[in-house]
Order: sequence, then C-alpha cells, then structure tokens
Amino acid sequence: MLKILSFRVKDSATFNLLKEIITSYTAIPGQKVGMPIGNLASQIFANIYLNELDRFIVHRLKTKNYLRYGDDFIVIEPDMGRLELFKNQIIRFLNNELKLTVNPKSDKIIKVRHGLKLLGIKFWPSGRTLTKRNLLRLEKRLNINNISSYSGLIKQHGNYKQIKRFDWLLYEKFLADL
Repeated sequence: MLKILSFRVKDSATFNLLKEIITSYTAIPGQKVGMPIGNLASQIFANIYLNELDRFIVHRLKTKNYLRYGDDFIVIEPDMGRLELFKNQIIRFLNNELKLTVNPKSDKIIKVRHGLKLLGIKFWPSGRTLTKRNLLRLEKRLNINNISSYSGLIKQHGNYKQIKRFDWLLYEKFLADL
C-alpha cells in the first residue's frame, strides 16, 4: 500500500500522515496486516489499492464487462474458457502483486441464469430482488428513523411479494397501535 501511495502522493507531509494512519492498526496482533473496514480512510485506501486491480483487468486482460464496488468485483464473459483464464490470472495478480487472497466462497464462476448475488441484491437477466439476508436485516433494524431509507431500498430492488411484506411490517410496527 505504501509503495502504491508513494507513486501517487508527492507531498511528503501528506505521505507521512497516510503512513501513520496505515501503520497505526493491525488486524492480527504482532503483524502489520489489515485495516478496520468501518474506518473511512480504509474505504479510500481500498479504492486506491484496488485501482491496480482495475487497471490490470481493463488494460492487461482487456475485458469490457468488469464491475468493482469496494472489494467486491465481477467479470462477465460469455466464453467459459476465457473466463476461467481470467479468474486464474486475477487470483495470481492479487496474490503476487497486491499480496491479497480471494475468499474461496467468493471465488466462483456462475452462469447468469442462476442469478448473481452482489451487494445484498440478487440479479438475473430478467430482474433483481433483495437477498433473504438483507430482508431479515431490514426487518430487524427497521425503526421510525430509517423508514424512508428502507422503503426506497424495497421499492427499488424488491419484488412484489417483498414490497407487500414490507407494507405489512410497517403497519404492524407503527400503525397497528394507533
């Protein structure tokens, strides 16, 4: 990370501040590895660090169908053989160049017709819906302060059944006692 930042940040005071932030935390005691995910700086550092992956995939692998959000990414390719080659090259790049490992649970090649889970939403060629995990989280966390946020989420990504269920949940939680 510091090596990549040294190419991008020319001001020594700024670089030293960033170095202080990065080296101030370790996920594994006794080792200089990791940053807390909730830390706002870690989100910025993830984008800077994974920009190297973006450049590798777009410019070296030359795939046109690539999307990354934070540390989640997908590559869409109709040729299964080429996709397998991309997968191996990306894993090798992450291991060798960025010293990152891919979670085996996330290291999958799936057919589009089976649906793709990404960022709490399951996508199909015909549409999208919220994952069960996100629906349960929504029901558990719903309160008077976040109704509009969750309402927008359901209306944007939910299916008819999920929207109706949300409407009943609103009624039960907030209107039934009136």
